[in-house]
Amino acid sequence: MGALRRIGTVYRVEITKAVRLKWSYVGPALVVVTVIGASFVRPVERDSVSDYDFIAYATTVSLNLVGMFFVLMYGAGLISSELSRGTARLAFVRPVLRREWLAAKTLLGVTYAAALVVCAAGATWLITVLFGEAEGVSFGGDIVHTGLDMSKTYLIALVLHLVPLFTAVAYAIMVSSLTRSTASAIGGAVGIWLVVDIVKHPLGAAPFVFSTYLERPWQVFLDRADGLSRAWAPDVYYTVGVSAAWFALFMVVSGLVLSRRNIGA
Repeated sequence: MGALRRIGTVYRVEITKAVRLKWSYVGPALVVVTVIGASFVRPVERDSVSDYDFIAYATTVSLNLVGMFFVLMYGAGLISSELSRGTARLAFVRPVLRREWLAAKTLLGVTYAAALVVCAAGATWLITVLFGEAEGVSFGGDIVHTGLDMSKTYLIALVLHLVPLFTAVAYAIMVSSLTRSTASAIGGAVGIWLVVDIVKHPLGAAPFVFSTYLERPWQVFLDRADGLSRAWAPDVYYTVGVSAAWFALFMVVSGLVLSRRNIGA
């Protein structure tokens, strides 16, 4: 319980610092702007035609492109920035272990990622409710999926999307722990991500890379928007299993690196 209290204390301090930084609001703002821009690419109208295609498009574009970029940048700066400024050692003046500090930093990154998801989902559904249609999927006058069914499907997809997204946070923090330069950490995190995303399919490694599962949950939502009834399994098991394995690996590496670093240097 003492460890949890210390992690909670450090986390509250980190949240307080993050709230005061203008940089923290850039990502959420651009995610919302991206959703608004998506409404021009996929127009939303009250024309008795469901706008679930817009909902899926706006959510995935805003999160998988803009949102992911900011998740990587934000996570990559969480530890490297404090190492470069020398402020990391101040955290250990109090009785806080390095792994507890790492846990608090990870919670901060996860909170930021969740905030981006909430902003994307909120903006998407607000536009749809105000200007479009989201009352279910019907064919030939028959309701195939009700509005409530589609809302539940969206919520499940959103929760499943968080699993690999949180793993991306752990990945960025691992890169952040490997260098004292914030610019190098951000460049490395984004660069490695792009390279892996390009080569994973040609190499046949896509099923074993967690980033592959950022889009998988939305296939169910899109299929149901088309009147189909695609099941969540087995994709849900792969999404959770692969992401959890990589998350654990990234956290272990980060912990080992920090345990051996000279924080005061």
